Amino acid sequence: MTDSNKKTNADSPLLDSLLAHVAILDTEGTILKSNKSWQSFNSENTLLKRANIGDNYFNVLQHAIEMGDDYALKILLGVKKVIDRESSSFSITYPIETETNSFWFKLTTRPCNTDHTQFVMIHEDVTPSMKAKYEKQENEDRFQVKFEQSPDGIFITDFNGNIIDANQTASTILGWSRNQLKEISMGAVTNVEDPKYREALKQRDKSGTYAMELDFFDKNGNIIPTEVSSRTYRNPNGKLRAIVTFYDISRRKEIEQDLSNTRKFTESALNSIPGVFIVLDRKGNFVRWNENMVTTLGYSAEELTKKKATDFVIDEYKDRVQETIQRCIEEGEVSIETKLHAKNGHIKEYAISAKRFVEDGKVYIVATGIDITKQKKIEQEKQRHQIMMQQLFDNSPVGIAIVDRDNSIQNVNSSFNDIFGYARNEVEGNDINELLAPENKKKEAKAISLATRNGESLQTETIRMNKDGEEIPVLIGSVPVELQGEIIAIYGMYVDVSTQHNYREKLEAALSEKEALLSELHHRVKNNLALINSLVELQLFDAQNAELQMELQNIKNRIMTIASIHEVLYQNGNLTNIPFNTFIDELLNQSVIEDSKTENKVQLNTSSKSIYLNINQSIPTGLLLNELLSLIFAHTNKDQMSEVNIQLKQYGQNVHLVVEGNHLIQCPKEMKQNQSLHNILIQTLVVQLNGTLLWPSPDTDYQKFEFCFTKEEGTSPASDFLQAVE
Repeated sequence: MTDSNKKTNADSPLLDSLLAHVAILDTEGTILKSNKSWQSFNSENTLLKRANIGDNYFNVLQHAIEMGDDYALKILLGVKKVIDRESSSFSITYPIETETNSFWFKLTTRPCNTDHTQFVMIHEDVTPSMKAKYEKQENEDRFQVKFEQSPDGIFITDFNGNIIDANQTASTILGWSRNQLKEISMGAVTNVEDPKYREALKQRDKSGTYAMELDFFDKNGNIIPTEVSSRTYRNPNGKLRAIVTFYDISRRKEIEQDLSNTRKFTESALNSIPGVFIVLDRKGNFVRWNENMVTTLGYSAEELTKKKATDFVIDEYKDRVQETIQRCIEEGEVSIETKLHAKNGHIKEYAISAKRFVEDGKVYIVATGIDITKQKKIEQEKQRHQIMMQQLFDNSPVGIAIVDRDNSIQNVNSSFNDIFGYARNEVEGNDINELLAPENKKKEAKAISLATRNGESLQTETIRMNKDGEEIPVLIGSVPVELQGEIIAIYGMYVDVSTQHNYREKLEAALSEKEALLSELHHRVKNNLALINSLVELQLFDAQNAELQMELQNIKNRIMTIASIHEVLYQNGNLTNIPFNTFIDELLNQSVIEDSKTENKVQLNTSSKSIYLNINQSIPTGLLLNELLSLIFAHTNKDQMSEVNIQLKQYGQNVHLVVEGNHLIQCPKEMKQNQSLHNILIQTLVVQLNGTLLWPSPDTDYQKFEFCFTKEEGTSPASDFLQAVE
């Protein structure tokens, strides 16, 4: 046995421990030795069998070649090159198909002794790696197809967000060419500072993926809403990459916005319904409702989902409502008025209209309800008012007739019958003016009717005739009845004033007599005052004392002042109001005043508007003016001519009597404090009139007395009585 054979036998245990199929063949291709893996695979039914020991392997290859196996030819040629020393070794990876499996083997042949007489042939099972290789290639091919033909835009980016590659869809969506996209980063196509995007990147760092909605920017800066997903992977070089897949959801967003707008519009429309809107199933359960259902009845949405429609109905209406729901299901449409419980305990009345509709084979009821609680109350109140107005019409002590726009009588009350003697059936349909107005009053009656038809309310005292043709003095009130801007009827109201008319005639006669007596009384008072004045004047002639003469002269002035009031009152003919500006003119024209003006070198000027005072204020005001003039005459500078201006003004109800001029009196401060009769009378008259007197300032040459008081509208008790009678 040669050394090489010894070595081969010695290596048998080693060969059997190998998983690879190993055989030793000679230069002729005969199998000299094989391991257990070779021998066990030899039973597989395949073209490239493992030859048994002693068989020629070249014959096995030749048979496979004849059967069309190209790999058998490659193996035969390669092994012979090694045997012929044309190549030091030969390797090839080839497939084998059995009845049950597919295998890939890597064949390696090389000499196993130095003299090149034996050769080792090793068949390694590389099936897993080859399958992985082809699967990888297949996946890569599939990815490339998907990458190129995907309807979604795809980016491949590095870890910093730089775009490494982009497919055609991404280019189409964003408007950049693929080469342009490869030169930019994610920051050019989206807002990478968006907190949502930053959070998505953090999520991808943890889980390797994210999905979100994100706004992309196209080449022109337009915003494109997209749905984005991303997944990280490592390339064959171990570098981290990310696949970013996105698709344009603009149309979907538009549809969603349209749906949202439609939903909002529907909700707004339902919530704008002036009442409640509900949808019920055939059992009366709530399916849908508007906000008014919650706000008007006070129940929450959660409470409504647990209730039926009949739960809100008061007990006496429950059966009727349940029957109405059933009738709506059968007939398709119903209407009903019912009363509902609000959550706060109030009971509200609703007018409900309902219709049936079918959706997906299920029967529903859609209903709208209008709160008629106020309307019912208004109707009840209107009915109550109608009853009250009818009772007022029937029982009024005033005669009332209702006429239309043509003056045709529509209705009269019992007081009308009492005044004019007509029964109701006798006057209905007659022209009221033709029926009641005398011939000399028909024109007046027609004017009243015309004015009332034009919207005026009138009241007048006139004459009308009763059924017997007798004239009756009546107070007529004519009131238009307006509806929606149109006069639809006229109320004619008649008050019989026959008794009052008689009383008034008697009072007017008595009043005329009293006015004549009062006028005569004032005339006689004036005459008596003139007589007293004459007596004082006689006494003045006999007086030798100058001081006494001055006092008697002052008394005479005061008497004449009072007489002037009565003279003006008598001449005016009005016993309640006196034209005080006329009195001032009358007072200043008296001989006593004229003499005092000349003696004391004083010129009096008056500037007064027409102001009327009653007798209670006229007399003290006149006396006060007289005292002021007497004071000025007594204490003015008689060496130079003085000019005194008298003004009477009225501001609202305030009356101002002003006496002013240069150097009216000497030492006005001391004069004011002097307790002379002039001052005592002035102070008393100011208090009587409840007024205020401002004395001249001692610091200026131009001096002014100003007296202010509030004008009274009332008069003396006698004149008050006369005015009330009038």
